[in-house]
Amino acid sequence: MKRLTTIIALLLCSAVIMYGQEGKKKTYIPESGDIAFGVDLSPVFRYVGNMFNNSTDNSLDELAGTPVHHDMVGISTITPDASLMVKYMLSKDFGLRANIGLISRTNLLHKYVQDDKLAMLDPFNETKLIDDCTTSRTGTSLMLGAEYRKGRNRVQGVFNFGVIAGFQNNKTTYKYANAVTSVNQKPSAGWNTTPTYGNGYRLLESNSQMNIFAGLTAGMGVECFVAPKVALGAEINFNAYYVIGGQAYEISEGFNTSTQQVEVRTDLVSPGNDGIHVGIENLGGSLYMAFYF
Repeated sequence: MKRLTTIIALLLCSAVIMYGQEGKKKTYIPESGDIAFGVDLSPVFRYVGNMFNNSTDNSLDELAGTPVHHDMVGISTITPDASLMVKYMLSKDFGLRANIGLISRTNLLHKYVQDDKLAMLDPFNETKLIDDCTTSRTGTSLMLGAEYRKGRNRVQGVFNFGVIAGFQNNKTTYKYANAVTSVNQKPSAGWNTTPTYGNGYRLLESNSQMNIFAGLTAGMGVECFVAPKVALGAEINFNAYYVIGGQAYEISEGFNTSTQQVEVRTDLVSPGNDGIHVGIENLGGSLYMAFYF
């Protein structure tokens, strides 16, 4: 009996010691001095969804909601492909925060077109050439601010505020296999491009110069710590910002019948558009995962 009591006592003491050590190891919520990195989960949902059903448009983007700087008249959307969040906790309740989103897309498209030189010699010739179209889109969005946390357990409310800014540039270029000449003034082309100015001309480049926006943001959300210092988060933001749209221009080429020469011209087609936007972004909740160290 004494031996059994001793064994039970030793087991209880071991359990208490192990529980105390386990409790020290498992600190779920952030502490003063912690640095956090957060990643947007929307691209992950998009990739997994497309992987399982072999679709190119299957995603849970609706959960990410409307991105900062959505479509306005004459101004293109700034939608980062992915975003990175960085935090530094000044205390367990208050921290500094930065979020950066990057976008860089370049697409090279091809179309077949007949070889005009061979077609003039042989109308039944079926030799094909290739016309190219390159579209590029680059930009970034940045948020700098602070956040306040409420809660002592593994589910915490998060309130943030700060400033936002960003820019974007769009460009499209065309490369044609059939050249414009005095003999072939309107060559065959795979792309049906008509510039704003210059009848009978075709586009070589279309560029909307840098669009810039800046303003204020505030948001609220929740983080649920699913493991020590690992949280799943969701938030919505209220933004107010001003957008400045850059000038847009076109470069085109064609045969000038007055000078009897091939002409390349550059034309401004828009002085740029401005706008003010106020509203709730990420309607439905922006989803992310954060890791605290």
